[in-house]
Amino acid sequence: MPPPTALSLVATCALGLEELLAAELAALGIGTSETTPGGVRWQGSWTDLYRANWRLRTANRVLVELGRWSAPDGDALYAGARALVRGGAGVERSSALPPGTWFDPALPFALAATTSGSQVRDARWAVMRVKDGLVDAQRERFGRRADVDRRDPVLPLRLRLSGDEATLLLDSSGEPLDRRGYRVVSRGAPVREQLAAAAVLASGWDGSGPVVDPMCGTGTLLAEAAAVALGLPPGRLRESWAFTRFPGFEPRRFAAIRAEPLPCPGPDLTLHGNDREPEAIRAAAANLARAGLRERTQLSTGDAFAFTPPSGPGLVLVNPPYGERLAEEPTQWRRLGDLLKQRFRGWKAAVLAGDAGLGKHLGLRPRRRLPVRNGPLPMRILLLDLY
Repeated sequence: MPPPTALSLVATCALGLEELLAAELAALGIGTSETTPGGVRWQGSWTDLYRANWRLRTANRVLVELGRWSAPDGDALYAGARALVRGGAGVERSSALPPGTWFDPALPFALAATTSGSQVRDARWAVMRVKDGLVDAQRERFGRRADVDRRDPVLPLRLRLSGDEATLLLDSSGEPLDRRGYRVVSRGAPVREQLAAAAVLASGWDGSGPVVDPMCGTGTLLAEAAAVALGLPPGRLRESWAFTRFPGFEPRRFAAIRAEPLPCPGPDLTLHGNDREPEAIRAAAANLARAGLRERTQLSTGDAFAFTPPSGPGLVLVNPPYGERLAEEPTQWRRLGDLLKQRFRGWKAAVLAGDAGLGKHLGLRPRRRLPVRNGPLPMRILLLDLY
């Protein structure tokens, strides 16, 4: 293994979640980090990489930065990739990863690219130039080249072009970290797990009292709240990560991290979900059962505005259905505001609202509005103290 603090690491997230992600890293013992749009960077170790993949709730992926170089055109892209494998000037190596290990011809790789503000606008062409630089350098250094395997690479590489700078990164997560493993039934366009976790973490809830979602859909908000309150690692149901196939992977170290206890602020938690659609309730029941939470959950079918919550206070989470009655009608937002004011007094609340400004019709003043993106959709997480 490289030295303990040899890695330049980047955890990516949805735009708007950087502050929450940095707080999560601080809770993992990462003392110094730097937020960037859509992510957080830090210098860390293999232990940090394992733990981040296992425990981060608001991250999409954990990447290892391999190197960066000036790349105003295709020739520069090729030359930098070649120098990264062969050694030489012109490339800043971000992590102490020996090229002979990480570009071993026996390790199949795949390469994807994004480009922003670069003179090289065609991401596919950029991939081709960098791939050519890597494999040509392998032939020169090792006498043979690695295979490109887009389906099952050992090394999933990511190229970022920003302005005239190229950065090559290694994806240690593989599947995005929102693939928690409990969503066995899906309907419509459910909220992403990271955004659901962000709503819980940003709410200021201390884990006490019940969690209620009167429009629970398939149960994602309930599942993420329970994971926080019960100290359940978000990766507990995943079967694999890309880093488990990396050279030098240490199964015992990762097993020790998986055995670490997490804070459990709500050991007696109960969950209460309601939805007007019986199919949604059936999906929520299946998903919460897969998450190991069904015995803690009471589910009902009915009108959200007639829902009677359990004794509180606790946390109420609401994700109004986009493109349907509530998301399009100010009167329905006023009804939601009335529900919160009249039946959830003393509770914490997080409401996921679209970007059309309809949240102002709640008739409540959020203590904070957190702008984020749910995939391509801009939205706001409205955080309220219902006093």
